[in-house]
Amino acid sequence: MNQKTRFEYILTELEKIIRETNIQPGDRLPSERYLKEELNVSRQSVREALRALEMLGVVHVKIGEGTYLADFKEHRLFDIIGRFLIKTDAQRDELMEINELFERYIDEKYDGKKTVEESDNLILSTIYTIIKKYTD
Repeated sequence: MNQKTRFEYILTELEKIIRETNIQPGDRLPSERYLKEELNVSRQSVREALRALEMLGVVHVKIGEGTYLADFKEHRLFDIIGRFLIKTDAQRDELMEINELFERYIDEKYDGKKTVEESDNLILSTIYTIIKKYTD
């Protein structure tokens, strides 16, 4: 198995473990040793995958304690996309349109009583906040 395939395999299996064991934000993930044995890969491969997830803000590694699932609000994936992929005015305009759709949707859903940031839809409000950063 090549490095990329191994990395993708570990991420897919880790996602499955998180889902099947109902790991929630703040919960500790299985140990590197457990993942190594369960997935039949090297400990180094497990560490590399966890390091990549930590860079994206998906997990937090506490030295000597373990690896913990991060809250969705802490993920940096959208920030990375914003920094490296949104380069033109046309792309920013498209993002502004998306945010306007979010605003209209929330305005209709809550009869103007809540903003997107105040909505109960965590994913929508998080994406809205991040997009707003790149369109203001």
